[in-house]
Amino acid sequence: MDRALLVGINTYPGAPLAGCVNDVMDMTAFLTAKRGFAPESIRLLTDARATTEGILERLNWLLGGLAAGDRVLFHYSGHGTQVAQRDASGSVDRMDDAICPVDFDWSEAHMIRGVQFKQLFANIPQGVEFVWISDSCHSGDLDRMLPGPGGAPVTQRFLVPPADLAWRAITAIENKIAPADFIHAPDGLNLALVSACKSDQTAADARFGGRPNGALTYYLLQALNAPKSMARPLTAVVSKVRVALKRAHYPQEPQMAGAKAMMERPFLAK
Repeated sequence: MDRALLVGINTYPGAPLAGCVNDVMDMTAFLTAKRGFAPESIRLLTDARATTEGILERLNWLLGGLAAGDRVLFHYSGHGTQVAQRDASGSVDRMDDAICPVDFDWSEAHMIRGVQFKQLFANIPQGVEFVWISDSCHSGDLDRMLPGPGGAPVTQRFLVPPADLAWRAITAIENKIAPADFIHAPDGLNLALVSACKSDQTAADARFGGRPNGALTYYLLQALNAPKSMARPLTAVVSKVRVALKRAHYPQEPQMAGAKAMMERPFLAK
């Protein structure tokens, strides 16, 4: 059985992106043309439909009844952020990475944190080929516009917290509280995570030939479409993506985590 859930969000109120819907449409075309996924095995959520409730509902569909031999992909393109949390006494005790659904409003009810993903993915059966692509970032500063190739502005896929939550995050940093980020969340889980950048970097929402895309998704699909890439380990494919991003002067280095055996297999191999 094959299943794929792809979430792409451009229409964030006050902080729009441009390339996220193209990312998931391009990945969908690749899955059907090059990896043999049937259209009915793929679910897309974009823009207004990509609410917290909608994403969680379809994640439950994605993960239901999996068995050895199944191929599964979860692809998210959109904003990410970091949120500092307080304990019962009011002290800041942890930092969480989170993705931002279209109805994200900084409330607990409208974000999906790294710890939730770890819980959702904890029981993926052995023998399932599960890949998670996160074309977003989870750290940033108050300047959302970065210089891209040729000096053109590039928007980062990070939502900056409002002042009160930013102060809470500063408190966490001063207390040396490391974020429970996505790069570490999958350790020991039966999946391979490809994330757009290191935890202290930003992921670019850029343009290629005048068409918007996430830099990770664009170069990942280029690498996967290259000759013989279908037989190469995912680690080798992501290494090519790192080289391509560096050559194009994007200040992000894609990261991998998860089960070693999964990362050393070709991308969604049968």
